[in-house]
Parts: sequence; C-alpha cells; structure tokens
Amino acid sequence: MKATITLSVLIAGIVFVATLLGMNFGEHLRLEKEKAAATTLPVVTTTQPPTVTVPPTEAKKPPNAIVPEEFIIFTEEENTGTPVGSTTQKPDLSNSVFIGDSVSLGFSRYCAKNSLMQDTVFLTAGSYSVHHALDSRTAEDKGFDHPMYKGKQLPVLEAIKEIKPSNVYICLGINDISGFGVEGTVKNYCKLINSIWAIDPNIHVYVVSTTFMLADAQKTNLNNLNLANLNHNMKAVCENSENLDYIDVMSELQDENYALAGQYCSDGFIHQGINAYAIWAEKLGAKQEELS
Repeated sequence: MKATITLSVLIAGIVFVATLLGMNFGEHLRLEKEKAAATTLPVVTTTQPPTVTVPPTEAKKPPNAIVPEEFIIFTEEENTGTPVGSTTQKPDLSNSVFIGDSVSLGFSRYCAKNSLMQDTVFLTAGSYSVHHALDSRTAEDKGFDHPMYKGKQLPVLEAIKEIKPSNVYICLGINDISGFGVEGTVKNYCKLINSIWAIDPNIHVYVVSTTFMLADAQKTNLNNLNLANLNHNMKAVCENSENLDYIDVMSELQDENYALAGQYCSDGFIHQGINAYAIWAEKLGAKQEELS
C-alpha cells in the first residue's frame, strides 16, 4: 500500500515538473518571437517619381496642291514667252510613273529606243487629258482611252495604287485648254495631284511643262498664249506645296515668237522629234545614250 502511494506521488511529481517545463518552454518561445519582431528592420518604401504625360506628336499634314487665289493671265501684248524656269535641277527618276498625252507618248518611245528611264512606267495615251485622268470609268463608251498597263486600259489612279511609285511625273494640259480654259485646267490639275497624294502622301509629284505648238498651227482656244499661262500658273502651284516640283522643258524648245521652234516639230502641229526629246531627257536628268 505504501509502495503504491509512493509511486503515485512520484508520477504526479513527474507530471507536474513536465507541465511546468512545458509552460516555461512556451513562454520562452513567445518571448523569443516578440524579441525577433522588435529587432526586425522596418520596410523601406520608395516613392516613385510622378508620371509625366508627354503630349502626342502632331501628325504631319499631307501635302496639298492649292489652286491660286489669283491666276496669272498674260495678254498677247505682254511677254508670255518669258522662260518659266524649273523648281528643281535634280528630279528623282527612281521607281517612277510618267503620265502624259500623245506628246509624252512620243517621249516614252524615245526612251524605250535609247534605254532611258528604265525604272519608269509610262502611262501615256493619245489625246489624254487631266480630266480623263480624273475619270475612273473603264467602259468602252466613255469616249476616250486610258493608258495601257499590263495589257489593258487602266485609269492612272488605279495604276498608281498597284505600282506604288515613289515619284509621279505629269505632262498634260494640251487636251484640256479648249474645253476648260486655263483656270479650269489648273483646278483639275490640282485635283489630280491631290488624288495621287490621297493614295500615298509621300509620293513626290513633278509637273512637266506643257509644250507649245507651231505658231501657224494655233487655234481659237488651243494656242500658245493659253499654254504659256497654264505653265506659269502650274509653276506657282508647285512653288506653294511640298513634294511638288515643276520641270520647265518648254523654254528650251521655243523660238523667238514664243512658239514651238520648227526644228523640234515632227508633224507641222504640236508633236516633236528625237532632237526635242533629247532635251526632255536632259531636263529630266535621264542618262543620255548614243542615238542609234
């Protein structure tokens, strides 16, 4: 009996000591956690600089061929044959399109024969005009022919979309003067140029001067006075726009009467020969080859 009591007391003592030790160990852990928390370094918060809003760069406006507020109209008594002059001496012939009428068609044949301007697509047709170039009709009943491209007639603006040129040369106006006069032709010319820029505002456009006719071949409205006035106004348009230059060929081909010099005419009217087209090539910066 005595031994049983002693054993019970011993067990109770052991339990008491163990409990006490457990309590002390738990208290020790709690104190250690509080100590660690007290010595933890504070979190450093970095302040970000305020965001600066940069205003968007204003988009560059596309070029625009502007119709003159006042047209340059010489009378017959005035010196209409004063050389118009070019706005550039270094035309860019790379990746180019050349739009023109029968006079330009002759130039395209000259270039083909002499291996000139081989990086240029000629979109030329007999009797072609500025108002034809603005006409998108392709039906045969339109009454005129668009230039040929890849074996079929195609409006020049459609051809430009397909070709994607860097430069476009235009030599038109002879077939516009009778129906539209100088002012109407200039207005249509500006529409055509702006239509080209609507396709690609980065295209550089060159207006090549409309050439004169023999003095004896002039008609009521199709005459050298009107052609000279057209040239002066188109140069003025070119001087007031970016990506637009004027190339003066006519001044090199005229005589003392401000008409097409006879030695450059091939048909007694307005069309030209190879000696005239050699001057065209020089003014356009095309490399001259030995004539065959």
